[in-house]
Amino acid sequence: MKLRGHTVSPGKAGGEAIILEAPFSFLGELDPDTGKLASPLNKHFGQDLRGKVIVTPTGKGSSMGPVISWYAMKAGNNPAAIICLKAEAILASAAIMAGIPMVDKLDKNPLELIRSGDYVEVDATAGIVETGNR
Repeated sequence: MKLRGHTVSPGKAGGEAIILEAPFSFLGELDPDTGKLASPLNKHFGQDLRGKVIVTPTGKGSSMGPVISWYAMKAGNNPAAIICLKAEAILASAAIMAGIPMVDKLDKNPLELIRSGDYVEVDATAGIVETGNR
């Protein structure tokens, strides 16, 4: 399956998808020292995001989100890529600051087509998302 979208932060990466049904924030939701979801309010609490492709509706957050993503990048604990329905300024800034490939505004809803555990390739520079699992 190939989806086309809009480049938010360029780059290429692949990895196992993790579907986050709610908007994502680096501040309070990602432990930059471990790469794990740190919010007990998230149903994926404790799950490792390192090297994963996050699929989320959008971002939310504080202006500290990009700083947290930078710390996580320095520790090697960031996700591989981010796919969202519609980028929000803080999440987009965090992705750009940490060099995380990110796309949004795909031609089909990735939350309906991609499942946690699917292997996903993201070419954010070209705005293309591919998965062979569906």
